[in-house]
Amino acid sequence: MTCAAVLILSLVACGQLAAGPTRLAEPVRSEAGATVSRPSAGDDFSLAVVPGSASVVAGNLVQATVRTITTTGAAQAVSLTVGGLPAGTAATVEPAVVASGGSAVLTVRTSVSTRAGTYDVVVAGAGASARHTVVFRLVVRAPAVIRAAFYYPWFPEAWRQQGLDPFTNYVPVRGRYAVEEPVVRAQVADMRYGGITMGIASWFGRGTVTDRHWPAMVRAAQGTGFVWAPYYEPEGTSDPMPERIADDLHYLRATYGGEGSALAVLPDRGMPVFVYNSGDLTTAQGCATVDRWVQAQALLQRRFGETVNVNLKVFPGYPGCSGVAGVAGWHQYGPARAEHDFSGAPGEGSYTVSPGFWKAGLAYGQAPFLSRDRARWRAGLARMNASGAPWQLVTTYNEWGEGTAIESSRACRGPAPAGTWCDWSGGGRSDFISDLHDQLPPARDAGAVPGVAAP
Repeated sequence: MTCAAVLILSLVACGQLAAGPTRLAEPVRSEAGATVSRPSAGDDFSLAVVPGSASVVAGNLVQATVRTITTTGAAQAVSLTVGGLPAGTAATVEPAVVASGGSAVLTVRTSVSTRAGTYDVVVAGAGASARHTVVFRLVVRAPAVIRAAFYYPWFPEAWRQQGLDPFTNYVPVRGRYAVEEPVVRAQVADMRYGGITMGIASWFGRGTVTDRHWPAMVRAAQGTGFVWAPYYEPEGTSDPMPERIADDLHYLRATYGGEGSALAVLPDRGMPVFVYNSGDLTTAQGCATVDRWVQAQALLQRRFGETVNVNLKVFPGYPGCSGVAGVAGWHQYGPARAEHDFSGAPGEGSYTVSPGFWKAGLAYGQAPFLSRDRARWRAGLARMNASGAPWQLVTTYNEWGEGTAIESSRACRGPAPAGTWCDWSGGGRSDFISDLHDQLPPARDAGAVPGVAAP
């Protein structure tokens, strides 16, 4: 007997080589889709992700299959988890526990807040006696187009106003709902199906009805890849000073932002803020608004180190304002008109589509008014996709009072001519949402469009 054999027998006798818990070896390799650690002994399984990599435009999701196979010994329950996600991204593995030999679906949901780049997403499988990790390589590309819808978080309060109850000419399929998590979660699913990755949600200020409903909106969208941006409404009723604007924007970021939040923050561009500066009826008024917002951005950066991506409503002569370079983009909010093409506006242009306009309390056809016409709507979506505008805007998802909602309706409440399109529920999903899904935004890079549109 050799000295080595005598030493081993002595160790066994002393209990130092007795059976114990399986120990993990050091990682052995790190290519995408491959197991990167293995147990030293005992029941074992293999772990792989197929395909091992994927490319996605920020704001969309990708899916892959997580496969497990029993390689030695008995089958075991394997718990699957995901880590290594970039900011602005969420992921799930369903089912989260499989018997070795089974498979699960990995879903990675990016948002427009996800920075472009290449990331190693790590999927871990933990069994009773073995643990493996596998790398799923995720390539995120910056979106050329962001499709967003204007959203109104003022329900149930807004169902009753101006002596009408409910304040709408239509019958929403969801009834007189409140802005609560289960409702918003279903609405977010609607919008995502239509390629809408951002909601531009009305915000009238701290402590207002809209502000009180923002927490439910943010919670409902977490982990979905959908994000919210504020529609800054105080500008429509007053001329807030730069100090107030900066304080309000910091409040929004500090209250609703942070790690894992569904508040939109565009990489290197900051939190997008749309502004309802509806009172700017002259060039002088509008240029004064531009100056106030340029000052507010400087204050926000100096006091809080925060940046915003400001998108103002167009007004006469807006391209000629001296501070126009300090405004990221421009939009029009005028849903009584089917389309607004501002793809050639300075900075980030936009193209807006509206399904119709019929304000509560007005007779059918009484101005301002826009009938609902599906052929016109579909043609407008095609023109929007062809415009090259980096912002595709929908007015609106759920402004029921003005009759601009694309959220499902099942009937008209008031008198309307025969043949009026009152039911667009689509047997389960809004026809408008289905049309948006059929004409998703182009994935190609959008080039600059020459020329400047007039309001």
